[in-house]
Amino acid sequence: MPLQHASSSPMTMDVDVVILGAGLAASAAAVPLRSAGLSFVVLDKSRGVGGRAATRRIDGIPVDHGAQFFTVRSREFAETVRRWQVAGICSEWTAGIHRYEDGRLQPPREDEIHARYACPEGMTALAKASFLPGDVLREHPVVSVEKSGSSFVTTSANGSSLRSRAVLATLPLPQNRALLEDFIDEPNRFALDFIPVEPCLSAIVELQGPSPEWKGIQVKEEDTLSWLGADFSKRTPAPPRRFVVLHASAGFSAAHLDGDLSAAGRLMLARAGQICPSLAGSDLLHVHRWRFARASQPLNDVTYWRLPNDDPLYLAGDAFGRGNIESAWLSGATAARQLALELTTPYRRGGMPEAGTTRRGSVSPSTQVPSTSTR
Repeated sequence: MPLQHASSSPMTMDVDVVILGAGLAASAAAVPLRSAGLSFVVLDKSRGVGGRAATRRIDGIPVDHGAQFFTVRSREFAETVRRWQVAGICSEWTAGIHRYEDGRLQPPREDEIHARYACPEGMTALAKASFLPGDVLREHPVVSVEKSGSSFVTTSANGSSLRSRAVLATLPLPQNRALLEDFIDEPNRFALDFIPVEPCLSAIVELQGPSPEWKGIQVKEEDTLSWLGADFSKRTPAPPRRFVVLHASAGFSAAHLDGDLSAAGRLMLARAGQICPSLAGSDLLHVHRWRFARASQPLNDVTYWRLPNDDPLYLAGDAFGRGNIESAWLSGATAARQLALELTTPYRRGGMPEAGTTRRGSVSPSTQVPSTSTR
């Protein structure tokens, strides 16, 4: 049974927890909520799951046009990744990333050699690994979250509504802010405003020249590109077509965000051909606009955020931690464990977070590849 699509008629459902967004933080939250015996439903506007771990298919070949890889630092995430490896969901992709700096391509730095992981079937496989059939209602964009008595009422664009005891919001921070504005007091609003979120344009090109020696390039001090990734190097067996993914810099993305995407993609490809001549003459296939790509200054000493309400309303995702895949995963898992504790033990105000209090946790150092989002 596949993950569910939108129903053609409005419905009302009662659950313990509604999760906003079906990205990695939501996927991580599913496990502790299920283990605690709590019912939950995940709502997402997209046709798929994964959020910033986004995979597109071209002629059946997966292409990661969102997050490119992930690293492992914490013990908790390492245990999760080991399970994924055993299941064949992910594998080590490369240990080093090339750099384009001072006008030339440079090999990986010795102090930056460590395992980078990717998924042979695409990064969205990470989110799919924890969701069960019926967990996710896809194509359900949320339009409002309100209180009705002691319950939250979450309404989707098609008129469906869900009553819940708690809400876990894992959307990109600007979307969480817009939906939950009525629940955020001034001190919390002020604090959350200090987490800027940058856009990113992503282009998929098909390589026509010889395969490059690199698997990924971090572009330093650049006004057009921030990343070039040989996506075909992640696939086993080697695919019949060789796709390369380009990420634009934050400044270029912001300048071209609402313009002609094809024109922006051509500029990105032209610059890529200058950085790596083997990309000259490549075919531009697709350009995607990630309006809320990454938190450029995430709260790296905060794992999640509980809003100061009597009823549990939590924020989680890559805005908390170091802004990478590991941080998003740990944020969702940690928030869900605390949320489960709050819902399954007698409520005592003294034992719960006070207004504006955040929970701190161990998160990994960020990777330098921009995390991207489907929002």
